[in-house]
Amino acid sequence: MNKPDELVMMEVKCFLTEEEKIERGSELALHVRSAELLSDEKKEKASAYKTKIDTHNLEALTLSAALQNGFETRSIECRLVKNYALRTVDAVRDDTGELVMTRPMEIGEAQESMFNDETSGDERHKGKITLLGR
Repeated sequence: MNKPDELVMMEVKCFLTEEEKIERGSELALHVRSAELLSDEKKEKASAYKTKIDTHNLEALTLSAALQNGFETRSIECRLVKNYALRTVDAVRDDTGELVMTRPMEIGEAQESMFNDETSGDERHKGKITLLGR
């Protein structure tokens, strides 16, 4: 008695029909477009992550410098004190009273003393020659 033929599955070459070619072309275009979109999304996320990483690196650098130097700069409210006699402006910390900067007066600031009603007469005339009897 003869054994029946065995049926097996095999990969074999099959020529595409015109309809199959159109179908495969549409699928190809869909996959190419999807790959492009994913690639763009990857670039956007990579850029966002790079920004986050750079932010952390900058903060780490700032903190490292503060630790190494033993100080950091902060925005602190300061009072500008004008000394018309010396023609200087002192910046004094409002919280501690510490002198943090002294600079020469600008021309406009020096002229303020002549028109400032709050300045006492003595202070207004310091350094000026006054003629007696006039």
